[in-house]
Amino acid sequence: MKLENKRYLVTGAGSGLGKALVRRLKWVRGTKIVAVTSGIDVSKPENIECMLDFAIKRTGGLDCVIACAGFGYYESFGDKGYEHIRRIFETNVLSPIYTLERFLAKTEGNVAFVMVSSMLGKFGLAGMTLYSATKHALAGFADAYKLEKPKRLHYMTAYPITIKTNFWNKLPKDIPIPKPMQTADTAAKAILRGLRKNKKSIYTAPFSKVFTDLTLPYQLIGSLKFQKWLVGASIARPTYADDTIRH
Repeated sequence: MKLENKRYLVTGAGSGLGKALVRRLKWVRGTKIVAVTSGIDVSKPENIECMLDFAIKRTGGLDCVIACAGFGYYESFGDKGYEHIRRIFETNVLSPIYTLERFLAKTEGNVAFVMVSSMLGKFGLAGMTLYSATKHALAGFADAYKLEKPKRLHYMTAYPITIKTNFWNKLPKDIPIPKPMQTADTAAKAILRGLRKNKKSIYTAPFSKVFTDLTLPYQLIGSLKFQKWLVGASIARPTYADDTIRH
């Protein structure tokens, strides 16, 4: 897909990867961009409708949607309640899938949709059980949807690794940050490169696809770090959430 002279809607554009994508798209000739920040709750279907309608009216149509909004918990699973689980699934899974459905209903002709998943959509990691579950759901959706999607749609799933943002600096020093990491701009560049080349999926780090073959030792190391983090907690440790934690 040619990136030039296209109309884009990017969710999760207030920080991290979404913000970097908007910044890079502004450098592309002739683009029109609607950036959706955390001020809009994209987990609500009525907000998704308004978001799409506004973008179509503002830019005269839509050629591409990049669904980047989402967040993650770093925690020990359990005893958080139904609402705790519902919130992350509504934002990370239901919202982008429903956005795709309504995007197709409101547009005609050739269009593109980028679903931002995560490397944790390929394997799980201790401390991020619910987050991993949501990203696995997006990966499973993509695997099935590619067999039935309309020909007019180019659908691409992105699998970024942990993104370097100021968010991580605000957390207690004892939290084991998932590594390796990359900058938001590096991931954004990879995603747009994949979109330009009509890729069905894109791994934003060059070693990521190979890295999936080494998931067991990586998971074991992550589990040990997580258990160490939990040692000494008589009550459940704090839960941390942010729209940049997924990357």
